[in-house]
Amino acid sequence: MTESPQSKRTSSSRRRGPDEDASPSKIRWIASLVAAPVILSILWPAILLVVGYAAWQQWGSHYVAHKYYGVEASAISVTQPPDYVRSDIIETVYRDAAMDKMSLMDQQACAKIASAFSSNAWVRRVVGVRKLAGGRIDVRLEYRQPVAMVHVISRHPDRNGAGFFAIDGEGVLLPDTDFSPSETMRYLHIIVPGAYPTGGVGSEFGDSRVQAAALLAHLLHPYREQLGVTSIGVHGDLRQNPIAQLEIAGDEKDERWFWGSPPGAEAQTEPPAMMKLQSLIDGAPPGSDLRQVQYVTAPIVHNHPSIQTSRIGSSPAAPTR
Repeated sequence: MTESPQSKRTSSSRRRGPDEDASPSKIRWIASLVAAPVILSILWPAILLVVGYAAWQQWGSHYVAHKYYGVEASAISVTQPPDYVRSDIIETVYRDAAMDKMSLMDQQACAKIASAFSSNAWVRRVVGVRKLAGGRIDVRLEYRQPVAMVHVISRHPDRNGAGFFAIDGEGVLLPDTDFSPSETMRYLHIIVPGAYPTGGVGSEFGDSRVQAAALLAHLLHPYREQLGVTSIGVHGDLRQNPIAQLEIAGDEKDERWFWGSPPGAEAQTEPPAMMKLQSLIDGAPPGSDLRQVQYVTAPIVHNHPSIQTSRIGSSPAAPTR
């Protein structure tokens, strides 16, 4: 028994799947593109160009910038830190500022690197930043110098009793982890009743009495051993005189000198700080009121550190190149 031609066509159409039925429509679609007007031959490349540019801006440029022009810690060099700086400045700043995400292709790279280093507690000022060949970076720094230890009664729950906070000549708190207990004796002690820092490391101590004593400690630090001076205290009541009045003590018991106003804040009739210092070097006896020293023709000491008379804690902006 044989099948009719009609039944063969019917069974054949049943065996064809949906993909085979869709093939003519795909062919017709492709044919329509080939026969499309000339405008499409311009439009499609333009679309591809726009999409490619957007993808590059979103992902490609960032990938290339970080892979081939990223900031590496090993490529950074800084001014040699003083001996009292025990921490690794480059490693600390690189980690804390997430410098691994920076790129040397960034036009603001030098400014960002300067900002990162200026945030470190040991850095007083970033002098400059230079990008060198081979992806190297040279950072010139001015470091803070510890000049005193502020005596406090601990308020920390894990620490009881007395302790010290290291500060520089501007009253800025320095990392105490870089100092051993025995090293606190190498610096002037600032003794102010009830003093305690209000900020963290790298910020000002937050007590005007301590800030005033820090200015004097900055002046006396190079002559501490020569003069036998061990501590700085505050005399008088700030409610009566808004400018802290200071006194200094020596190695011997009851060996004290009344200093008066901090350097740069002297009263109109008060001798300047360098004249008071010269009087100490010349042998002013204990108990002397250095505000009453008479003018002498003896030469004032030389090679002394500069006295910061502007607002405590201020520093000029870092130049970048």
